Amino acid sequence: MGLSGGADSVALLTLLHEIPGAEMEAVHINHGLRGEESDGDERFVRTLCKEMGVPLWVRRVDLGSRRDENTAREARYAAYDQILREREIRCLVLAHQRDDQAETVMMRLLRGAGPEGMRGMKRLEARRGYVLLRPMLDLSGSELREALRERGISWREDRTNQETDYFRNRIRLQLLPQMEALAPGAAERLCHTAELIGQDADALEAEAEALLEGSSGEGWILTEPLEQASEAVRSRALRIWWNRSGPLRKQRGLTYSQTRRLEALLGKHPGETENLPAGWRVRRRKDRLILIQPAEIKTEEKRTGIPCEGREEETR
Repeated sequence: MGLSGGADSVALLTLLHEIPGAEMEAVHINHGLRGEESDGDERFVRTLCKEMGVPLWVRRVDLGSRRDENTAREARYAAYDQILREREIRCLVLAHQRDDQAETVMMRLLRGAGPEGMRGMKRLEARRGYVLLRPMLDLSGSELREALRERGISWREDRTNQETDYFRNRIRLQLLPQMEALAPGAAERLCHTAELIGQDADALEAEAEALLEGSSGEGWILTEPLEQASEAVRSRALRIWWNRSGPLRKQRGLTYSQTRRLEALLGKHPGETENLPAGWRVRRRKDRLILIQPAEIKTEEKRTGIPCEGREEETR
């Protein structure tokens, strides 16, 4: 499980520790963003895990010059992935709770997310090589803190959670309190709406998976099944195909506009191309779309002396 030392993760540690027969190891990632305070968090979790008899793995990550929240999150998950592989562990449990879910949904709403984003964080999420669990999405932060106080269990507070430099913090400190003042229980209802959206998204994703079965492979997808599908299923199928065939990196998902351009390629002539993230490209052929890796693009351009983009090729 991920253990930051904050109230939520300490509550999760306590909960899991009380499950009879449960085997658990904790992971603490020290980003070094708050200097001595970050080191204080590390000392706290070391002491806590020693007292509880829970094995602890600590990793310090170097964020370089990009010391922002998104970079820290990517580095944290990369460290989780590495430790899980090393320890041959197949399940990661995180302490996200209902307030985190409401913040996530509002962030994505304001950024123009579709149903896949508006579903918020999944309770159970399949990752490469392991399963991610979030068992506390029905509990609020105040409920977790009250439970810790009743048991006399302490935790660490991150002062940056009170700073409004970050988008998420502004939603937590400014927007959600105003929503609660206007309509008490707004955060809980927002999470309920996200759960309903998630159910619909699951149904559409199942249709997209069925479409891909037998009509796609590593780096290619047949066009006819896509053309016959509804727009909602078609766009999901293309995104799933890209995630499986494209570059193996965390932030590789297609944006709304990139997905629309990829769909538009279905109506174009064989040989036409469209650019995708990370220097990749997709080309329309007679009966399929094919992905072209950056190395292949450079090789072809060197061989022909003609930029691949816009080149016509013989259909097959």
